[in-house]
Amino acid sequence: MKNNKLLIGQMAKLNHTTLATLRYYDKIGLLSPVYVNPNTGYRYYDIRQCPVFHIIQHHRALNMSLDEIRQLMGCNDFERFMDYIQMKQDETVHALAELQLRHAELDRVLGWADHFCHRPPNGFIQMGFITAEYVYEKKAVRNYVLEDIGSVIYDASSIEGQLLKSGFTEGYLNFPFVTLSLDDIKHQRYRTEKLGIIVQGKNRKIAGVEQLPSSTSVFVYFEDFSKLCIYVEQVIAFCHDHNYTPAGDMICRLMGVLHLDDFKKTSEVYRLSIPVEAGNTIQV
Repeated sequence: MKNNKLLIGQMAKLNHTTLATLRYYDKIGLLSPVYVNPNTGYRYYDIRQCPVFHIIQHHRALNMSLDEIRQLMGCNDFERFMDYIQMKQDETVHALAELQLRHAELDRVLGWADHFCHRPPNGFIQMGFITAEYVYEKKAVRNYVLEDIGSVIYDASSIEGQLLKSGFTEGYLNFPFVTLSLDDIKHQRYRTEKLGIIVQGKNRKIAGVEQLPSSTSVFVYFEDFSKLCIYVEQVIAFCHDHNYTPAGDMICRLMGVLHLDDFKKTSEVYRLSIPVEAGNTIQV
């Protein structure tokens, strides 16, 4: 190989790339031929530029832009070079954390979908375990028992709007819920005590977010919010019949709006639950 020089075609073949790539790198000043014959226009690279090309491709694989690579390769200060690499590593750590959160959220969605598709039949009351969740609650501004689900969604959206201004990272409505206090239930006062939303991911660290502990609960799934009071009575009757003592506030949560036969339609599904203690004298 005369003078270790490579024609552009040879350079491309040797480095498993294209002529267009090499011409573009030359155009932006990233990797240029060492010599251009003024008579023929032939471009010649030095074979020692092959490692430079590999460095460029390696940095591309590290998700650096061509502009970033050009700046990096034009840096004559080693400390500045190290600082830049450290900055890119920090960006990668942040990106990795974001991907882990996304992975966890996708895993949660898969769990929700499986639960939603295999939930108990509508109106079937039973006792079971309900896992812990993070929630953000506020005092109910109206008695949602006397209104429709639209009022719940509207006010829950307003709550999320306020949270977005204080660091909340999601711009879509998390499943809302309302609570009925145990004291109200004991006195057969059907009114909502609190309105809240379920909180996921790093939003759990937002001020005011609390953990709703896991519990053994009596619960029922149903599809008509206007029948909430009817199901409240049926759940309490079930507790009496099975000697379960209600041990906390009742929660009515929107579990999903997916119509399993037609995804373009909505079909609200709610879960009404109340934590209980088994085998004690009923107090309600």
